Amino acid sequence: MRSELSAYTELHSREISALQNLIDSIPALVARVDCNMTLEYHNKHFGTWFPRSNEPSCTSFHTAIGKEAFDQVQKHLGGILSGRDACFSISFSREGAYRYMDVILTPEFDAQHHVSGFIFHGTDVTEKMSVEHDLRDYFENANIGLHWVNAEGVIIRANPAELKMLGYEEHEYVGQPVARFHKNQQVVQEILTRLKNREVLSHHEAELICKDGSTRYVAINSSVLWEGDRFIHSRCFTIDITAQKLAAQATLDSEVRFKTMANLVPLIIWTTNENGLCTFLNIKWKELTGENVEDGLGNLWLDVIHPDDRQNIEIAWTKSVSERKVFEAKFRVRNDKGGYVVGYANSLPRFDSNHTFIGYTGIIQDVTTQEQIKTSLERMVLDRTADLRKKNLELEDAEQALKAKNLELEKTNGELSSFAHVASHDLQEPLRKIQTFTARVMQSDGDKLSSTGQDLMTRVRTSASRMRDLIQDILSYSKADKTDDKVEPTDLNEILTDVIREFEVKIEETGAVIENTGLPVLRVVPFLFHQLFLNLVSNGLKFSKRNCAPYILFQSQLTTADFVPGMQGPQNFHHISVSDNGIGFEAQQAEKIFEIFNRLHGRRDFEGTGIGLAICKKVVERHGGKMTAEGEVDKGATFHIYLPA
Repeated sequence: MRSELSAYTELHSREISALQNLIDSIPALVARVDCNMTLEYHNKHFGTWFPRSNEPSCTSFHTAIGKEAFDQVQKHLGGILSGRDACFSISFSREGAYRYMDVILTPEFDAQHHVSGFIFHGTDVTEKMSVEHDLRDYFENANIGLHWVNAEGVIIRANPAELKMLGYEEHEYVGQPVARFHKNQQVVQEILTRLKNREVLSHHEAELICKDGSTRYVAINSSVLWEGDRFIHSRCFTIDITAQKLAAQATLDSEVRFKTMANLVPLIIWTTNENGLCTFLNIKWKELTGENVEDGLGNLWLDVIHPDDRQNIEIAWTKSVSERKVFEAKFRVRNDKGGYVVGYANSLPRFDSNHTFIGYTGIIQDVTTQEQIKTSLERMVLDRTADLRKKNLELEDAEQALKAKNLELEKTNGELSSFAHVASHDLQEPLRKIQTFTARVMQSDGDKLSSTGQDLMTRVRTSASRMRDLIQDILSYSKADKTDDKVEPTDLNEILTDVIREFEVKIEETGAVIENTGLPVLRVVPFLFHQLFLNLVSNGLKFSKRNCAPYILFQSQLTTADFVPGMQGPQNFHHISVSDNGIGFEAQQAEKIFEIFNRLHGRRDFEGTGIGLAICKKVVERHGGKMTAEGEVDKGATFHIYLPA
C-alpha cells in the first residue's frame, strides 16, 4: 500500500512539474493571488518582470508588483472579489523605461462558489503602444489633408493639415456630413457610392467649400476599411488603428488549475512532444478555427493552414524541431466561418531538469488587423510615390515644351531681325532712288508732262513717301522690345518738352494746346519714351475735330496694383494718362487700336501707317508696364500708361 501511494505521489509530482513547465513557457505574465492579496504562485515571466516576487520572503502581491502598478490594479479588485472579470491597461516604469501592459483578472471560486482569489494575466503591449504613437504622429503631422468618413457620410476625424487647408476649427468640421463641404453634390454622392462598392479612388477631383466661402479643388485618394460586409470608414492617406488587445490567462497550480488557466488565455496555446506532435490545444483553437481540439492534435493542425502556405510552414516547423530552436512564422489560418485570418505563431523549446528536449510550448495569435494596417500603410506609400513620379514626368514634359517655345521664339526674333535689316537697307535704298528720280523728272521735265502724267508722278512720290514712313515705323516697332538697351533715370518732363519742340510748326498751325501737370522721373530707355510720347502727341494733333483747336493733357499719379487692369498685389504703379479732345473712337475698338497695321479711318481722311499705337504699347510692356485706352466718338480719347514705381 505504501509503495502504491509513493508511486502515485511521484506520478502526481511529475504531472504537476510538467504543468508548471507548461505555464512557465507561456509568453505572458501569470500569477495566482488569494483574497488576502497573498501571492500563491507565479510563472517565470512574472518573476522576470517583477523580480521581487522571486524573493522567498515576498508573499504580498502588492510588494511583488510595486506600488505604481498595484495602485492601478487595485481600482478593479472590487469587481473581482464580487465574482466579475476585469480587463484593463496599466503603465509603469521598468528598467529606466516606461512600459505598458494589458491585464486580465479572472476570479477563482471554491467548492461553495465563493471567490477564493483571482488569476492575474498580463501581456506586454509596449511595442503596440509605440506603433500607435507613431501612427498618431503620422496622422497629426502629415503635410497633406487627411480625413475619415463613416458609412453615413459623416466626417469622424480630420488632421490639422486638412483643417488648416479649409479654414475650419475641428468642431466645425468633424461630426458634420461630408456633403456639406462639397460644392458639387453629384460628385460627393458618386464618391460615397463607389467606396461602398469597394472601389479604391485615386486622384478623384472634387470641389470643397472653405470656411471663407471660397472653393478649393482637391484630389481625393480614398479606400474603405471593411469588417466583413460592414463599412467602417473611408480613408484618405490615413488609417484608423484598431489594435487588438492581447492577453493570456492561466489558472490553477494543479493539473486542473493549469488547464483552466490555459483555456482562459485569449490566444491559441499549444504544446508538443519531443517529436513535434501536438499534444495539447486550448479551447481558443475551437473558437478561432471552428475545429474540435482533437482534430488539431498530432500533425492535424497543419490542415487549417492555407494550402499555399502549408508546405513552407511544415518545412520550417520540421527544421526548428530538428534543431531545437525557436519557431516563429506567419501564415493564413482557416477560421470558423471558412475564411482566412493571418496567424502569428511563436513557440519555445522546452527542456526538463536534465536539459533533455521534451517538446514545445507556443501560441497562435490572430494578427489580421495588424497586417491590414501594414498593408494599408505600404499602399499609401506606393500611391504617394506613384503620384510624385507622375508629377515629375509632367514637370519634365512642361520643361521640354517651354524649351521648344523658347527655340521657336528665338527663331521668330531672328526672322524679325533679318526683316529689320532688309527694311533698313535693302528696302529704303530703292525708295530713296524712286523719290530722287521722280523729283528730278518733275524738276527737269515736269512742264512737258500732261496733267495726267503729272498726277501719276505725284501719286508715285506720295506712295514712296508713305512706304518710307511705314518702313520707319516697322523698324521702330521691331526695336521697341530689344532688351540690350540700357535703362537710366530719366525725367519724363524733359522728354515731353523735346517732343513738343518737334511739333512747334504743327502746333502753331492748328492752335493746339498741350498741357503737362507733371510727370515722374523713371528708369527707362530714353529714346523709346521719346518715341512713345512722339506717337501720342502726333495722334492727338492728327485726329482732331474740324474747326476745333486740339487740346492734349498729360497727367500722372501714384496708384496701387489693385487699380491696374490685370494686376494685383502690393506693388505701386505710376499712372500716366494722355487725354485729347479729338474725334475719339467707339468703345469696342479699345483693344483693336493697339493691333499692328490696324486703322480705324481711311488714308484719305487721316494719314498714317497704323503702327504708332502698337509701338506705344510695346514700349510700355518692354518696361514692365501696361497700356489701355478709352474713348467716345466726338468726345476725345484717353490713353492710360501704368509703369512700376
